[in-house]
Amino acid sequence: MPLSCLDYAMTYLSKYPKTEQEMRLLLYKKWYDTDKIISTMETLKRNSFIDDAKYAESYFNSEVIRKGKPIFIVRQKLIQRGIDKKLIEDLISENQDEMNSWIDATIRKELQQYKKKGIDWFDGIQKLIRKWYRLQDIKDSIHNHTAE
Repeated sequence: MPLSCLDYAMTYLSKYPKTEQEMRLLLYKKWYDTDKIISTMETLKRNSFIDDAKYAESYFNSEVIRKGKPIFIVRQKLIQRGIDKKLIEDLISENQDEMNSWIDATIRKELQQYKKKGIDWFDGIQKLIRKWYRLQDIKDSIHNHTAE
């Protein structure tokens, strides 16, 4: 016997967190009736099984804060997953200080490694730019590092 719409959604969510848009598309792909999908989505949101704000915050912290991925890439992925642009911008502004300190520390670490390998500053800066670091962040980090 096939799973009900809600059972299928709960089973899937227990393995992979999803945004509202992603879950809705998944249920439509499984050919569930529109009324059942609407009812299921209301139940999931009411019981906080789907919460786009929490999803976005968790994804943002994982990808930008912990892994250091470029903001514009993470922003695009969240938009593709149906997260509101205003919510994304709020997350970015709330975490700006933490992101800046992480970026600064990472750039310093990379530059120190390049120096140990005998790579000159210009080539090191080019390598950092190829890793998606902004030139202004690189300049700021170098300026802060040499000022100490």
